[in-house]
Amino acid sequence: MTSTRFRNAALVGHEASGKTTLAEAMLHKAKAINRFGRVVDGNTTCDFDPEEKDQRKSIDSALAHLTWKDHDITLIDTPGAQDFVRDALSALHAVEMAVFCVDAGGGVKVNTRLLWAKLMAQALPRIIVVTRHDSENVSFDEILGEIREAFGDRCIPLNVPDADGPDFKAVQSTLVLQDGASERAKALNEQILEAIVESDDAVLERYFNGEKIPEEDISRTFRKALLGGTLTPILFVAAEKEIGVEEVLDAIVDYGPSPADRPVRVVQKEGEDPTDVQEDGPFTAFVFKLVSDEHVGKLCFFRIFSGSIKPGDSFKIARTRKSARTGQIYRVQGTHQEAMEIAEAGQIVAVAKIDELALSDTLRAPTVDWVFPAIEYPFPMVAFSVHPKSRGDEQKISTALQKLAEEDRTFRFERDETTRELVIRGMSDLHLQILLRRMKRRFKVEVETRTPKIPYKETITKGIKYVEYTHKKQTGGAGQFARVYIDIEPTERGAGYEFKDKIVGGSIDQPLRGSVDKGIHAKMVEGVLAGYPVVDLKVTLVDGKTHPVDSKDIAFQIAGREVFKKAFMVAGPVLLEPIVDISITAPNAFMGDIISDLNGRRGRIVNTTANGGMQTIDGRVPLAEIMKYSTELKSKTGGEGTYSIAPAHYDAVPTHIQDKIVARARLAKEKGEG
Repeated sequence: MTSTRFRNAALVGHEASGKTTLAEAMLHKAKAINRFGRVVDGNTTCDFDPEEKDQRKSIDSALAHLTWKDHDITLIDTPGAQDFVRDALSALHAVEMAVFCVDAGGGVKVNTRLLWAKLMAQALPRIIVVTRHDSENVSFDEILGEIREAFGDRCIPLNVPDADGPDFKAVQSTLVLQDGASERAKALNEQILEAIVESDDAVLERYFNGEKIPEEDISRTFRKALLGGTLTPILFVAAEKEIGVEEVLDAIVDYGPSPADRPVRVVQKEGEDPTDVQEDGPFTAFVFKLVSDEHVGKLCFFRIFSGSIKPGDSFKIARTRKSARTGQIYRVQGTHQEAMEIAEAGQIVAVAKIDELALSDTLRAPTVDWVFPAIEYPFPMVAFSVHPKSRGDEQKISTALQKLAEEDRTFRFERDETTRELVIRGMSDLHLQILLRRMKRRFKVEVETRTPKIPYKETITKGIKYVEYTHKKQTGGAGQFARVYIDIEPTERGAGYEFKDKIVGGSIDQPLRGSVDKGIHAKMVEGVLAGYPVVDLKVTLVDGKTHPVDSKDIAFQIAGREVFKKAFMVAGPVLLEPIVDISITAPNAFMGDIISDLNGRRGRIVNTTANGGMQTIDGRVPLAEIMKYSTELKSKTGGEGTYSIAPAHYDAVPTHIQDKIVARARLAKEKGEG
């Protein structure tokens, strides 16, 4: 199998954990690049976007390639901030292993824990690289203890630093003891050997019978343990000094899985049970990243799981069931694209200018009908309403937002039907600000932003019967006359609007009964209490009266509007507000403040879960109370707290808050703003 020479690994971990610098060191060590770039100088291979250089952090994932021991390694350097988690989640669908970076001085941060939990569910093999072990005041024992507390005692050092802090000059293997091995290495040697042999019963028996296990058997069993997830090796580096970098590359090649080792990439055959893809089968690939490149246009990155593809080949897009043809196929190194004559199973490549492609698309040969499961992205938590700075830019803004949303599934935009605002949504203020700067740079269009209005709704809480309204208008000519009687009652939340005609006989002509419904519906859209749409009620037309000359459609529409307004205001009118499910994860030390703050936001705690030094709070809270929670939680936890939300339901607004909202709406209407 040709794919045995490939290794695909995602570098993951909290922001500022040293991922980009480690990637740069690995590329330099393998002579894939001639110059060692630095994040602070903005000249690394993987951080090349203007916003990344400005922020001095990764915002998008970036691909890099190197050759080590005759193996082709593809690295995906992923952003570590929760703001840009979409690229980390996407990258994990394209690789066989994850390299978790943990800063020796900063320790195990929250986003590293969250990604670890996700990969445990996916059973993706992983190694841990402790970065910057040459920093001041670092301790091998402390960082090892923190890693094991967070991820378990099956995390075993594959090597150890010869010293802590600036005295760190080399690493020593704990697997194969060399002459002059330190006491630290010797102490861990037996521990790692026992952890390795436990994954193979035959080797375990030989080991406990006192037999010396040959090095090749240890390596084979170690690889089996790593692939099976029963052991996670830890390696130590000082990447800028290239200390320990060679050993990381060795571990990826010697012990890491190849595509041939993990063929269990489940695809769903439409209408049938899941099946597995074999690399020698027909062409199938999965789109995990899109970029709008200023020079080559839309660049689509995909991982090939079976078969091969060449420039000019045709394939089918599962989502659209349409055919497309490849142009040039590229291997991407940062910003550089290298043309390829053929791309094979196990490789990660890019194609340009196929506008039909979207994230999570399955590409396949015409002979198969498989579909890969789509990437699941978190719900965007922060919203801005946007307004054009220049008149006539509405269409340009819509086009630009569409392009940005194609690349980033944690970014969404829509015209809110309730507030009639154009609303953009993302993972944080920073996320949205960076996307708007990109929009200005790429598409030459600017917007102003505001806090969006809350999409309240209106409804009633009790039923009222036989409410009457008479519309009577007399002009010089024909007049207008309509009299209607209605019953009104609330329905279940989410049931919507129901109109029922219960008139017996001909007190209102049949066509005019529909006019009443039309008038009621128009008033529901406009709102009665504070200008928000009315929902979840039933109106029954029970009686009325017509005039042989003056009764007409417009008269009964007006009567419908006015009788509905009259009935609504005496039927216990209330405002409904959106409630969201919220999940907050932070270190234990901040839990008291977070719970107190959440209670102050009218939140309700549903559940708390402890995990080592972290806790997760699950609760429900009104959307209006957390419009700026991203910034506030970062401030409250020193950047160590993270959260996610998802829409839950609508609930009644407390009376004292409703009164203020209604008063503001009336004032805005008087000023002509509503």
